[in-house]
Amino acid sequence: MNDDYIARSAQLALLLEVSAYPKPGNVDRTHDFTDTSYEHFIASSVAVYPVLREAAAGVLGVGELIRAGVEESMTWQRGGNTHFGALLLLMPLTMAAGACERNDMQEILSKAAELMRNTGVDDAIEVYKAFSTGKVKVQRDVPEFDVMAEDSVNELREKGLSLYDVLTISASYDLISRELVGGFDKTFACAEQLNNFADTGDINEAVSHAYLWLLSETEDTFVKMGFGAKTSRYVQERAKAIVTGGYELNEIEEFDEELIRDGINPGSTADIIAAALFIAILDGLRF
Repeated sequence: MNDDYIARSAQLALLLEVSAYPKPGNVDRTHDFTDTSYEHFIASSVAVYPVLREAAAGVLGVGELIRAGVEESMTWQRGGNTHFGALLLLMPLTMAAGACERNDMQEILSKAAELMRNTGVDDAIEVYKAFSTGKVKVQRDVPEFDVMAEDSVNELREKGLSLYDVLTISASYDLISRELVGGFDKTFACAEQLNNFADTGDINEAVSHAYLWLLSETEDTFVKMGFGAKTSRYVQERAKAIVTGGYELNEIEEFDEELIRDGINPGSTADIIAAALFIAILDGLRF
């Protein structure tokens, strides 16, 4: 596939994700966080385009691309971490799409999973460096390798651990890691939901509903690690009630206001929605 088409699809996915409203608990076009605004996400989405194109062209390794994407994001805005989790997912998916001659979702899925399995020590080291570059707020350290400790890079090199190896450790508690080593199951399932919801012609509603559907299916890492298992289960059950009730707008808005008020941010869910939008757009999503 064409490199520019792939990169544009990924960039559009980032823009659509942050713009969708209501998306309970997350930055959108109607409200910001204290230190990070909607405009910061917009700037970041534009800034990472060259790196997305490099990913589609297969120019660098996945770890280098993730770090480069984070660096570009931070250079163009002062709102801190906007797209770290999304870039973790998008870089291997963009690379996989670029390696495919035609628009075949199963082939993209297969190549992305294979790419992650074949990552090396250098990829792990580059991603570890990206944590500090992106000023990522780490709620819980990887049990054996603290991403904020300088010695961790040396340990990774000495033990010969690939990015896939490290993510396998964190997959037990981290949703994004689980996607990366588990074959992007939720990303592709959510892309299918997006395509179904988009049949109504309302892309904003499609993204909002897909977000709630995913939140109802899986406990969000940001919520669980930041607020505990009880709150995480509550957020999931509340999302399930909204989905079962037919996505009533007033209920979604009330849920959004509640999470924003309490500072509860289902950030991992938003990251997967961005990756799912990329896949859905490649698969023909239009509005």
